[in-house]
Amino acid sequence: MASDVNNIQTKILSVEALTQEQVLAWAELRASNPALYSPYFHVGYTQLLGRLCDDVHVLVVSQNATPIAFLPFQARINPAGKVGFARPVGAPMTDYHGFICAPDTRFDAHDILKQAGFGVYHFSTLIDTGNMLADYVRGQTPCTIMDLSLGAEDWRAARDSSYRRHLKSNRRRIRKAQEIGERRFVFHATDQAVFDQLMAWKREKFAQSGKYDVLSAGWTQELLNQLWQRGQDAQLRTDMHCMYFGDQLAAIDLGLSDGTTFHSWMVAYNNAFYNLAPGIQLLEALIDEAANLGYQRIDLGEGIDGYKRHYASEDVSVSSGFIALGGPAAALSKLYGGLENFGENKLGKLGRIPGKARRRYTQISACDATLSGRSKAMLQAVKGG
Repeated sequence: MASDVNNIQTKILSVEALTQEQVLAWAELRASNPALYSPYFHVGYTQLLGRLCDDVHVLVVSQNATPIAFLPFQARINPAGKVGFARPVGAPMTDYHGFICAPDTRFDAHDILKQAGFGVYHFSTLIDTGNMLADYVRGQTPCTIMDLSLGAEDWRAARDSSYRRHLKSNRRRIRKAQEIGERRFVFHATDQAVFDQLMAWKREKFAQSGKYDVLSAGWTQELLNQLWQRGQDAQLRTDMHCMYFGDQLAAIDLGLSDGTTFHSWMVAYNNAFYNLAPGIQLLEALIDEAANLGYQRIDLGEGIDGYKRHYASEDVSVSSGFIALGGPAAALSKLYGGLENFGENKLGKLGRIPGKARRRYTQISACDATLSGRSKAMLQAVKGG
């Protein structure tokens, strides 16, 4: 599927159809753009998802036959080559997404997506380098990112008084934890039993909170498992770090990494130690160990609420919204968008319900392709509030 307008060519390819030259161009464009530091933008991440899911595609944008941008996405494409409804690749597991391009790249995103046959493209945690989708943003959220390239000591020295109070509280918890047993950290943990415990704790938390269990889909667990099994020498992998109080496992943090960035992905802790904030204790230890682990950056993803406010030190935000191009998918998105705007602006808290329901269904449908599975998950979500 390809088209050519105003010297810009667009082509939609399956991941396995990417040529070696295109894979190299992807890596070079990412390396040229500091905004794309996250390992979610590594070509290997999309390649793995392409092997796990049958609806992963890549929009290749070229000029004079030279690739200038890539957009990985998921969608069902009809026999006529029309995309219909497109969503970020790997959603809801993918914490950041967007165009892979050089920092000075500029083109009309509406024209490019329309030219490629998209009906509508929804985005949720978009890194919009070049502000090419700025006109279609419905919301923005700051992220929690720590630049540790100058070392943990310098990073801490730049924190404000609220962080120092937070650190003081953490030291009190450390003293109480040591009454249970000496703290012990295992970085780059390779124990399968610890990995299995992380998955079990996360699924228990989903059940307790009433939130949709994203790990109930086979491909989501397989994504985490395959990345972890690659080991710490792989260019793209997950690193698992854990903490014990004596012989008791207290907290686990599994993060996506390309060697220089650790993106905390799946965090869980032993509920018996809730009052000791084991997740915070493990995070502080990771900050101390970052240089030895090779991390220049620790990324906690979207949001600066709760404990995250103490760690947000970089000015990075993600955007959510959609760009409607044409066809039934675009019309439906516009309709829902209008209803959500009306409800949120006119009906207060009650008016947020339609948007919340749509976002939950979008998350569920991204994980489960079956109608029965989606229906069951939505029913459980409604019961769980």
